[in-house]
Amino acid sequence: MSHLKFKAARQAVNLTQKEAALALNIDQSFLSRLESGTKHPNVNLLSQMAKLYGVTESDLISADLPTQPVARANTMQTSNSSALLGLQELAADKALVNVLQITNEEWRMLLCLDLSGVTKDGYIELLTTIRGVSKQ
Repeated sequence: MSHLKFKAARQAVNLTQKEAALALNIDQSFLSRLESGTKHPNVNLLSQMAKLYGVTESDLISADLPTQPVARANTMQTSNSSALLGLQELAADKALVNVLQITNEEWRMLLCLDLSGVTKDGYIELLTTIRGVSKQ
């Protein structure tokens, strides 16, 4: 049943299959098969999916629904449907995510911030600030 969680996690961060497949560097048809349960990801792809969706690998394959903030992203949004747009843009930029090496904990922190109108660059600045405060 983990295939149902793949789709739910993707939808929680408001990514289309096409956007997620692009960010994961896989074909959209393969992602569709993952989400329907006819294919299964290898460990590497599972890790990439978890990072993109802001959850842990365990969240994606466990029997329970994920409880991380990313699963509640839609409830965090206000009447402004683009409340998390900057964060979604950051998550979709796979090259940048790889360079920044954003951890699952950092994704959770960013998702916990109920901000509207913050751009992708704004979230990068917030990430830098979080990292600076965490080191002190």
